[in-house]
Amino acid sequence: MIARRAGGEPVGLVRSPDEVVFLAFDESIKRLVELHILRSGRTLDSVAKKSAFERAKEASEIRGASFMRIQDVGEDQGLVYYTSNLNDGEFIEDYIRRRGPLQPAMVFSLVFQLLDDLLHLKKYPRLVSQIRLDRVVMTTLEDTFLQLRIYDYGLSATESDANTGARLVIQVCELMFLMLTGKTYAGDNPDRFPSLTSLPTGLRTAMRTALTDPANCPTSIEKVRDDVREAIGAIVSSINARNPRKQLVLIPALQPRSQLQDLLLENVPVEIILGNRFRVEGEDNARRYPFSIPCFNTKNEQPVTVHLLPPARIVEKTQYEAVPLQTWRFNADKHPNILRSLSLWESPDWTFLTEEREPGFSLSRLLAERITLNPQEVAVLLRQVHAGQEQALECGVQRLDLHPSNIMLRVGKNGPLMSRDHDRLMQKRLDAWPTFQVKLRAHLTMRNLYEPPLVDKPEHGEHPEGHLADRDYRSRAFVALAAYLLTGQRQGGIHPQFPEAMPELLADFIRECLEKSRHHGQVVSPAEFLTQYEVLMNGTSSGPDLAARLRGLSVPLGEMESVGSVSDFDNEWRDDSDADSLDDPPSPPVSRRFKPVDFNRSKSQAYLGWPVWVAVAAVMLGFASWWVFSSAKPAPKVPATPVVAEVLAEKSPANEVTVIEPEATIPPVPASKQVVSHQPLVTVPAPAVTAAPTAPVDKTPQATPSPPPTEQPPPAPAKIKTAVAPLASPPLSKQDAPAPRPAPEPVIIRKAIVPSPEEVARFRQGLANPQPAQLPVQTIPQEPANQRSGAVPTLNIAQPMPLPEAAARQ
Repeated sequence: MIARRAGGEPVGLVRSPDEVVFLAFDESIKRLVELHILRSGRTLDSVAKKSAFERAKEASEIRGASFMRIQDVGEDQGLVYYTSNLNDGEFIEDYIRRRGPLQPAMVFSLVFQLLDDLLHLKKYPRLVSQIRLDRVVMTTLEDTFLQLRIYDYGLSATESDANTGARLVIQVCELMFLMLTGKTYAGDNPDRFPSLTSLPTGLRTAMRTALTDPANCPTSIEKVRDDVREAIGAIVSSINARNPRKQLVLIPALQPRSQLQDLLLENVPVEIILGNRFRVEGEDNARRYPFSIPCFNTKNEQPVTVHLLPPARIVEKTQYEAVPLQTWRFNADKHPNILRSLSLWESPDWTFLTEEREPGFSLSRLLAERITLNPQEVAVLLRQVHAGQEQALECGVQRLDLHPSNIMLRVGKNGPLMSRDHDRLMQKRLDAWPTFQVKLRAHLTMRNLYEPPLVDKPEHGEHPEGHLADRDYRSRAFVALAAYLLTGQRQGGIHPQFPEAMPELLADFIRECLEKSRHHGQVVSPAEFLTQYEVLMNGTSSGPDLAARLRGLSVPLGEMESVGSVSDFDNEWRDDSDADSLDDPPSPPVSRRFKPVDFNRSKSQAYLGWPVWVAVAAVMLGFASWWVFSSAKPAPKVPATPVVAEVLAEKSPANEVTVIEPEATIPPVPASKQVVSHQPLVTVPAPAVTAAPTAPVDKTPQATPSPPPTEQPPPAPAKIKTAVAPLASPPLSKQDAPAPRPAPEPVIIRKAIVPSPEEVARFRQGLANPQPAQLPVQTIPQEPANQRSGAVPTLNIAQPMPLPEAAARQ
């Protein structure tokens, strides 16, 4: 049904110069649409008609905010036509002429989104070859962000693939020139504009070449998109560069004019239409929301929202119901999820509807910021949406438009929230919000009449009975809303692209429901869908997860078997009285083949650890004190009494010490001469005996000792066995040392030889002046096993000492 003016002539729209466009109403989908007739109403030959018809069919599959959505394609009397959604906005030339040049960050963000959406159309080469990027409309996305929208697919032009990439690059550069300089390119030198000379080198070179030398223009749209992204990163911070949409937040100074409002109101100001009953809350809001105007009631200063509905010459009154007939059933206490309408009055030209205005914002505003929601957040919304559908049935409303713009989120106290409060809430998860309510709009608005529906009609018939068709519509709309919230794709089809973090079973279930929505009466009810949704959301996926798919393998969980678990806190959590647990013994965790084992230690052993640690600490302290005091005293040298070459000062239960003798090949010293070690001896207080363990202490190569005694008498009759060493000889170097030999059994000495008190006193008084020590004879080069300070050396060294008479004479 083509819309008419007050004089009866059809309402025309200005779109592509190659098409004739009218404002019309589609009775099948109950929406205001644009009716496009190709070739300005001229007939097409068979080849051109077939090409235009096929490309229009491809364009009907495109979904995206940067593209006009085609809903229906047909042919009548040799003319090819198509219908699209109603695009409300301002042409980019008019917008720049009225507003002036834009900031570079905003320009590059707008162009980047446009090119990024265009690159998703690689599977439609016939359509991309004729798209016009220099004919765009400045519009808004969910009344929150600025957006460039393509409205000319070039369907009236002859199909051609000649130099498609270069043509698109030139049009993009001309579009950026217009928004950066504020004027249309007319052959000017780009280097004369400071806004162009300050660009990064890559983008500046591409624009100069495309504008001044079209023959050598680059042909890669991907390269231009990357240059634009680089320009965004050079202008804004790294955080804002990740999300270019942050640069496109709508403010009153950037609000594009509404062509549809001027067209339907016929340039009559909103204040004159509303009269004295309502006062508009700011002039900017009247332009920002062309048919949904926030106002105050002049009688009681109540905040309300006034919705303007079209007159009968645009849409007949029989095609829609502004307010449900049984609204008298509405009760605010019993129906908290229904947004209440306050009043309705009609005039020959317009219909005015008012509704209560509460603090909060629409769901579309949240989606514009978040793009997608996670499954837990969607479950929170779906529960309240399902409750709102049940409440609407009690009020006699069979069909609710579940479009996100018709779903309000009432959050906050009784009063308006500031913008920073909205932004803070939108960055949080819905399950972390304070208590909020989902409000469904049961009455009609202008947005319901010109925005495309969220769910299409079934492709394979519809039930003739009204109540069955309404029930199927509620189920299909509920499934479509869930898919839209999870993917962010409006009308994504039966193969939506879900996030990687979403469970596979849940994604398959939604795809199955979307496939069933194409057939009438096959979709499950909202209650069953919600129940199954929550089960699959909380359950685990039976297939391989994301990590397994990235590794390229999956672990067969069916072959693994659990043997139970052991807790370290059972002893603390267990009660003292175990009478109840003895009555019901625990069953085996997996199979009866496994015997239950008690891994809990007894209480008597739970507190026996600290005495052991105290004893260990006492032993360590005693050993440390002995080591300090023993190393502080100097060891005296005994001049007269023959002593052992080396004594090991290590304790042993047998009170024995180990002495190593030289090899048998060395000739012995005459018996009249006595030997003593040149190294300081370890002084052992009498009558204590320094002993060593029976096992070999040092594993380093040592000299061959004499065989040990055959039997060991008791330690009471202490016997002494001396070690004999050869005369001094030049030491051997490590290179000349013989190969190491295995250490034989050590020699056991019953009692260590110590100097007498008289000898010690004479030595201290200086009576005994020992001769200078000679170089020792080192039979086998070896290194001490223990390098710590205070360790007893293991070298077997001895030298002759003078007789006592000679010492006294000296």
